[in-house]
Amino acid sequence: MKSVTDQTYTGEVALFYGPDKTVDLVPVEWPSPEGEEILVKITHCAICRSDVHTMCGRRQVETPTVLGHEIIGKVEATGDEHPSIDLNGETICVGDRVTWAIYAHCGTCYYCQNGLPQKCKSLFKYGHEPVQDNGAGSSGGMANYIILKPGTPILKIPESIKDQNATPINCAVATSAGLLRESRCKLQKNTVMAVMGGGYVGLSAVALAKDQGCGHIIVFEPNEYLHTRCLAFGASAVFSPGDPTAIEWLKDNTDTGGVDLVLELAGSTEAAQMGSDLLRVGGCLMLAGTVFPSPPLSIDPNQIVRRCLTIKGLHNYQPEDLITATRFMSHSQAVLPWDDLIGEVFSLKECNAAIQFAKDHPGKRAILCLA
Repeated sequence: MKSVTDQTYTGEVALFYGPDKTVDLVPVEWPSPEGEEILVKITHCAICRSDVHTMCGRRQVETPTVLGHEIIGKVEATGDEHPSIDLNGETICVGDRVTWAIYAHCGTCYYCQNGLPQKCKSLFKYGHEPVQDNGAGSSGGMANYIILKPGTPILKIPESIKDQNATPINCAVATSAGLLRESRCKLQKNTVMAVMGGGYVGLSAVALAKDQGCGHIIVFEPNEYLHTRCLAFGASAVFSPGDPTAIEWLKDNTDTGGVDLVLELAGSTEAAQMGSDLLRVGGCLMLAGTVFPSPPLSIDPNQIVRRCLTIKGLHNYQPEDLITATRFMSHSQAVLPWDDLIGEVFSLKECNAAIQFAKDHPGKRAILCLA
């Protein structure tokens, strides 16, 4: 269904100027979409931990910019060349509630053709790109509208998924789906997986691995007040880093005394190091949490060779992972406490308060509601 008009759409964006600086609301006009573009009226945006890294200066971005990439919204208008079909082949209509990948890709370059569309040579990342001083060109979620570029994987959201639970699907949940897929690890009743970090991505990975058949999942999380919820999402046991009882647990519950698969989601070299030390012969370490410069990982190449280890990194995900994540949220929402992961809900005008909440509550998602 095409809906091209010459009208403009007015709203505001929250301009980010740099670490620990106040975010300013600026009025902006969005044009009608052209060609294969889609204009989406944003209804919800979550503040991801990687956004917090940017806000605190641990991750560098060009400024000014409009942050926020965990976004959902409703289709407002489509360009006259957009196919109006989502990843599942379903028709997209004006008014449909949608999610989309955090990037747009060309589909034809070497990386797009070889399983790495998230590293496209002409990659465009939502919530990461610089904008003009007046907010024009906004592509982040802390705004009233967003124009989705050609090459953006888009997906209709099932009605069964609540807005606040749907918002982090296109980052946290899809990333966990990508990690499990990319690890190539067989998840079965005797598989042992360790997750370093009990944040939103870690809990998503726990729940998704359990759903896919993983028999034993342990989580290492320094904040003890988060341990109970790790168990609620399917963890077999939860330990603070360095707890010696974790080694005893592995001896009692595995044939090898080691872990088949480690997911590093804590964003620290220490967590990655501990994870590599836990691996059994033939085990796999997936690195995804360290999205900013960190101290080097120390591992003897001889150990990688003799223990037949696999060490891989994953940054973002493939379009198929967005489908997996959305389907999983749809059927797990009724049985898992996803609602408990949502902190407070803020309006766009309260964006600075939302940012502060996100900084102060690493175990909760701050949600901007713009509907």
